[in-house]
Amino acid sequence: MNRELFISVRRKELELKIKMRKRLFGLVLLFSAVILAPGQTIADEPSRVVIMPFNIHADRDLSFLKEGIVDMLTSRLSWEDRVVVVGRKATDQALKNVSGPLNEEIARAIATSLQADYILFGSLTIFGNSVSLDGKMVDVHQKRPTLNFFKQGNEIDEVIPQINLFATEIKERVFGRPVAARPRPPKGPERPALYAHPESLLAGKSSDQAKVSSFKPAPGAAGGFAESADTLATDITPPGFWKSHNFNFAINGVALGDVDGDGKTEVVFISKQRVYVHRFENQRLFQIWEKAAKRHGRLIAVDVADVNANGRAEIFVTSLKGGGDRLDSFVLEWNGNSFQPLSEGDSWYYRVINLPDRGRVLLGQKRTMDEAFVPGVYQLAWRNGQYAPQERLTLPKGINIFGFGVGDVMNNGRQMIVAFDEGDHLRIFSRSGEEKWKSGERYGGSMNYVESWSKNEDVPDRLYLPQRIYVHDFDGDGKQEVVVASNEGTLGRLFARLRRFTSGYMASLSWSSLGLVLNRQTPKLSGYVSDFAIGDFDNDGTHEVVVAHVGKGGIPLISRAKSSIVGYEMPQPLSSASGISISMVSRSLANHF
Repeated sequence: MNRELFISVRRKELELKIKMRKRLFGLVLLFSAVILAPGQTIADEPSRVVIMPFNIHADRDLSFLKEGIVDMLTSRLSWEDRVVVVGRKATDQALKNVSGPLNEEIARAIATSLQADYILFGSLTIFGNSVSLDGKMVDVHQKRPTLNFFKQGNEIDEVIPQINLFATEIKERVFGRPVAARPRPPKGPERPALYAHPESLLAGKSSDQAKVSSFKPAPGAAGGFAESADTLATDITPPGFWKSHNFNFAINGVALGDVDGDGKTEVVFISKQRVYVHRFENQRLFQIWEKAAKRHGRLIAVDVADVNANGRAEIFVTSLKGGGDRLDSFVLEWNGNSFQPLSEGDSWYYRVINLPDRGRVLLGQKRTMDEAFVPGVYQLAWRNGQYAPQERLTLPKGINIFGFGVGDVMNNGRQMIVAFDEGDHLRIFSRSGEEKWKSGERYGGSMNYVESWSKNEDVPDRLYLPQRIYVHDFDGDGKQEVVVASNEGTLGRLFARLRRFTSGYMASLSWSSLGLVLNRQTPKLSGYVSDFAIGDFDNDGTHEVVVAHVGKGGIPLISRAKSSIVGYEMPQPLSSASGISISMVSRSLANHF
């Protein structure tokens, strides 16, 4: 064999060996990927997990569960040579430097200080017979999305099975650990309690039929937000929607504002006879304060605004006295320890609205025994220790303080008045009072009412109050929309003294050449919407629509009412609509508007 031929043969042999080694190395990598846990290689150290003590929110002392939950999760997640749980002493030491509520950012910082790969935290909430478990498994290196877990039940005995289920899901989805038999979740309550899948609240629909819908474009609307998403697992809190635990009374009104001067928004709501102040923290509403109003009074409206400009928003409560033919309203203000009356026995209906040229202002209107609303809506100001009328607003005849808004609703640079009439039709007026448009559809619909006595009548006339109207740039496109609640029911407005609504939703309407048209709405809730507010109720820097939802009105001496607070995130501004995420309540309020 000559030299050239020998060299050529050797070169081909070397090339063949290199190819075989590459193929063998590829097979080894493929084999490793198949037999090892996701994200783990042959030389990987075990994954380190920090388990934080779970927050316990309960109407009784259940602090013993804090250590019990950590112990249970530690034993169930530990996996020889694969998963190591950081010791309790090290975790407790890291917690000493943490103040305030725990979120994902703070959790990652704690885990990083402990040289961990994952951190697990959550809360257990027990109110009466309602039990719910929330948990988050956060990847410190952000290679995986956060695993959210939510389960609810109606017995405290269900806590342990739910923790088992949570641990099983973590083992399967995070560490790829096979589980022979996935534990069956205990049967939950038939009705949603603390959180509820949006569509499971729909009249006549069960949770297994539920689909997540955005505060979606109305049929035929141009443009719009996201289309409906696919069905989600019912053990994950759906995006775009948040619901509080149920309250055993009907909520008559809701308002948002910083009432204690700490820079954070509180949620203020009323029943017929009590005022409640709550704050949203750690995905829950926590009660700060509550108090009963005067005996035999009936509360019909609540608003919040810092009218006296002292850095603490006042709470304006419209109240009727005794038989309901006289006003007995009052104003509360935080004094550093509690909410105390700033004004009492006021003969005003109160309402706070936004006027384009003045901002948020306090309005007042009077009544007499014979006349539910005396003509004349006034802007009120704090003068000499009382709320005094400053200027009468120019409004079309028949509009009362509760059912109108002002803004550029036609988006032509002219400020207009949009208002409900007695039949719950929307009307648009010029500032001079000329009617420009009237809706064919009904919106609004309230269960709140006032009464007045006509001459020679044995039964008082009942006048149902109109719902709020917000004129707001709803989706950040520079054009203003009209935001209203809408309640429906076959017998809804059939009788003069009796109303019954079976479903309600929130709607956004925008001006077209034909008038106001529906462009977005939420899924319908079973029951009705009694009131709503727009503001940053979760203190994340963006506004939400917060709804007082009455699921069951209750019958005196027979059944209790049921209601809740529901939150929806508003649409993302169009200037940043190419991005998928927007600021949310822990990514829980995004897609319903």
